[in-house]
Amino acid sequence: MSNHRKIRMGMMGGGLNSFIGIVHRIASYIGEEYNLVGGVFDSNYESGQQFGKKLELDLNRIYPDIDTFVEKELALPADERIEAVVIVTPNFLHYPMAKQLIQAGFHVICEKPITNTSAEAMELEELTKKHGVAFALTHTYTGYPMVRQMKSMIAEGALGKIQKVDAQYYQG
Repeated sequence: MSNHRKIRMGMMGGGLNSFIGIVHRIASYIGEEYNLVGGVFDSNYESGQQFGKKLELDLNRIYPDIDTFVEKELALPADERIEAVVIVTPNFLHYPMAKQLIQAGFHVICEKPITNTSAEAMELEELTKKHGVAFALTHTYTGYPMVRQMKSMIAEGALGKIQKVDAQYYQG
């Protein structure tokens, strides 16, 4: 058995009615690299608490908002606080939440899209360098074997000149 320690993970969004939150939780469990500790799971604090109970998390680590999350987590000893935060909120919240978390020294894993403008994305890049944190943007489908095969076939010219791509995504 190794002395490997799991990364303490927090989450913004991803509560009871979230589609993408469960995808990120499953992915973190599969790799056995992360341990979900707490976060802000819902804009409604009671719903977030209910979700925390469902996952059997310490309810003291379920926060009503990002400001409280940052304040309370930074007040903990470094060896207890959440290290990486997954952002799975509605898209318009990705940039302001990522910015605040980076400035507070948290590593960030963000669901796409990263921001609404390229200027915001470049600002986040500068902030990650300034604060010495990692930033990851998830692109789940790039890991699918069929997508990788399609990319290879296009790159090798096996499909000829691609003139049009028609893709559909059914959900819900």
